[in-house]
Amino acid sequence: MLDPSDPAFARDPYPYYARLRAQGPAARVALVNGTHAWLVTGYDETRAVLADARFSNVPPQGAGRPKPDSPAQRARACLARHMLNSDAPDHTRLRRLVSAAFTPRRVDALRPRIEKLADGLVTELTARLAQGRGTVDLVDAFAFPLPVLVIGEVLGVPEPDRDSLREWTYRVGSPADALPQGAVDEAWTRLHAYFTGLIEHKRREPGEDLFSALIHDATEGGLDDGELLAMAFLLLFAGYETTMNLLASATLLMLTHPYELAATRRDPARWDAVVEETLRHASPLEGTTWRRATQQVELGAGTVIPAGASVLAVLAAANRDPAHFPDPDAFVPDRYLPAADGTRAAPHAAFGHGPHFCIGSRLARLEAVVALPLLFNSLGTLPGLRLAEEPTSLPYRPGLLVRGPRRLPLTTAPAS
Repeated sequence: MLDPSDPAFARDPYPYYARLRAQGPAARVALVNGTHAWLVTGYDETRAVLADARFSNVPPQGAGRPKPDSPAQRARACLARHMLNSDAPDHTRLRRLVSAAFTPRRVDALRPRIEKLADGLVTELTARLAQGRGTVDLVDAFAFPLPVLVIGEVLGVPEPDRDSLREWTYRVGSPADALPQGAVDEAWTRLHAYFTGLIEHKRREPGEDLFSALIHDATEGGLDDGELLAMAFLLLFAGYETTMNLLASATLLMLTHPYELAATRRDPARWDAVVEETLRHASPLEGTTWRRATQQVELGAGTVIPAGASVLAVLAAANRDPAHFPDPDAFVPDRYLPAADGTRAAPHAAFGHGPHFCIGSRLARLEAVVALPLLFNSLGTLPGLRLAEEPTSLPYRPGLLVRGPRRLPLTTAPAS
């Protein structure tokens, strides 16, 4: 039985996925909540499912555990109407409207602003560590705030509001038991109210940002208020969750692989390969959103998924499929360096595949290749820098959707 909230599973789900993969490309799994689902763990089969229209992204009515009516629950329901929960033609229309904001030209134009934001956070982080008093959590001080600030730029959130946005997103992305009672529900309600007000403001005073463009774009009928609210929520969370986990996991991997860190300091051009290998080895998105088989589908090797079944394509498992990645459990950035014979490693599936391929993948990569060298160049000036906890004891975010360390405590204090 699979319990996604089990801390041991969250910390290291890969042996479990390997056992599933040994049974075949997909396996029916009993979940701790009393339901069953099909988990797809093979690389080829994951890509096939994500490109197959027979697997619908639209959640069935009444999916999930029932929750009592409340302002927070109504906010959740409204903000869940995003394009990841839709199929063509609705998904095609919604994606086309937002894709113009993520063209290579527009994303690359954000580099100077990302550099400035990252430099400010790194300077503050280093100053706190240099005092040698206790620990500093890199997730809280760097990996989380940077992508929230960047997506705030993209959405056109006024700078004075970004601290509040950061706090609310932190709450709704945290396990409820890690916060005071009612804190998560309050954050959902405040997010709904904030984005409702932002839509009204952008209607009156549009800017050059993505949200203004979406509000005033009348092509294909534009977006109604409910779709705008859901789009804001999706872009906010997709804009920080993946990058936060990517930054935290890359930092942890480099600190625990000193040979790779030393090689990359000698040759900064290796940072691109470090980012790609982190995306493969420590997939920031553990799985895709849930899908439902609209008809019986044969995946091969005798595996037949029945109509109506819940299906999860596990990106983290696909990225460690030994049929495509030699020594899949090892962190080897060299596999993404240009080879003398022109061969290339298999493309990882960290950003998904098919119609729902992550629209912000270029932005996530840009933030990482800008921020990580700044971070390690600065940390390299601190004598005695180390992790304040054993890597194997660090808690990870529970669930099957996102994966990354919940905290990453650094210190310069001598070990006791």
